[in-house]
Amino acid sequence: MSGSVITFYSYKGGVGRSMALANIAVLLARRGHRVLAVDWDLEAPGLERYFSYFSLENEAAGLLRMFADASGGRKPKYQNYVSRVVGTDLSPFTFLPSGRDQNADYATMLETFDWAKFFAKQNGGEFVEDLRRQWREDFDFVLIDSRTGLSDTGGICTIQLPDIVVAMFTANNQSLYGTRDVMRLIQHARQKLAYDRMPLTILPLPARFGTRAEFQEGQSWLERFQETLHEFFDDWLPSTLASKDVLERIKVPQVDYFAFGEKLAVVEQGTNDPEGMGFVYDKVATLLASNFEDLKAVVGEEVIRKHEAKKQTKKPRSAARLTEKNYQYDLFVSYGHDSVLAEWLQNFLKSLGNELALYQPDVKIFFDVTELAPDMVLETAKREALARSKLLLAFFTPTYFMRAFTLAEFLTFQKREDITGSQLIVPIVLRAGELLPREVREKYQFFDLSETILSSESKPSRHVALATRHIAQRILDLLVKVPTFNRDWPVTTLKEAETRVVASPKLPRLKLIN
Repeated sequence: MSGSVITFYSYKGGVGRSMALANIAVLLARRGHRVLAVDWDLEAPGLERYFSYFSLENEAAGLLRMFADASGGRKPKYQNYVSRVVGTDLSPFTFLPSGRDQNADYATMLETFDWAKFFAKQNGGEFVEDLRRQWREDFDFVLIDSRTGLSDTGGICTIQLPDIVVAMFTANNQSLYGTRDVMRLIQHARQKLAYDRMPLTILPLPARFGTRAEFQEGQSWLERFQETLHEFFDDWLPSTLASKDVLERIKVPQVDYFAFGEKLAVVEQGTNDPEGMGFVYDKVATLLASNFEDLKAVVGEEVIRKHEAKKQTKKPRSAARLTEKNYQYDLFVSYGHDSVLAEWLQNFLKSLGNELALYQPDVKIFFDVTELAPDMVLETAKREALARSKLLLAFFTPTYFMRAFTLAEFLTFQKREDITGSQLIVPIVLRAGELLPREVREKYQFFDLSETILSSESKPSRHVALATRHIAQRILDLLVKVPTFNRDWPVTTLKEAETRVVASPKLPRLKLIN
């Protein structure tokens, strides 16, 4: 049976990625598994510091030297570049360091190594593929510490090599949404690989979660985690369980003691303290070792019984809902992606959702907060949601029609309006409505929130609160008139939208009505 290649990834630094990998490597080795730990964070290596509790046999030339030798026309064997970690309470495991400590010319080698040339002209893809094959034959688990963010080497670790990605993030928007966006990108890129692969399994892993934080704030973030990352649980989490049940039990707590130096919680603290980091790492190790099957050990038998009971007593969906099964969302929120607007919209949509719930429960809203450029993820993740939403809630700002991704969203629903004869766009002006294209101003009746000052205040102004009620009523009126879903409705691509963007909000030259 082949082993698993597991990449530990984080969009932002400071999440404890290397620490988590080192602890889990030790736990898997304690269980007798054949483990290889790889320090692929070549720009900022240091995984070996966490293994100072054990003996490190032989000084290894490391990963970068292996690739340098491969680019020079040699056929290096990985076994010549690794060390062996030996301890009294675990099976010895293999460690492939970056090579920084063993190579005096490491910095120069790192700076001059041409990854693009290696893959384009030196058969780098085949070398990495052969390396993956050997590792999966020789080890039960290969744990790779990947580079933060987006990089050439990070693409190898997150796209070509892994079977599983442990995606680590903290409770802030940059880390959460950046991680989500990158995971979407790598799933899409993986489909284009020249090599056969099973679908990539992704384990979202919250880190540095404050255990002493205000309870409601912590629950709010867990709910945000669930809403933002739910798509990554679909492949392995049974429908009888909620992703929040898993996230709540595998969130790695912030323990100040382990923030100083490179310490291993599973060595110093053990795995029995429910509030300890070692306790959580042990759950993650169990999940990985069981190929995501031993959920009882992660969430507890009581949680599984509770959800099984809910499943058995769950009422069948109404006939009306069954006829709508091809729609996934009631509302698709279209807006120019920037952090201030996104934060304001989160509060506004929460108020709108509460207003809608007074008359119609379970209104589903697709609201995408992106950390990467929106056009990088539109074609991969948002396209399906756009096609399967009933109404478009469009928030107009001066640059709305100057951006291809927002224009693509708008044109998609305008085409659908032309085909069906139904009103499917709910337009809301936030700023400079007079600068919108004339054809849009003449066709649609707007909700005007241009007097609103965009802010991150938790409570909307009285003006916004009143407007929210009117917007909710319009949405409810339109939802009952939405046409039956048709999978053949067109979805405007970014390429098409790019040819139709306006050059200036003052000089609109976009003809929107055909």
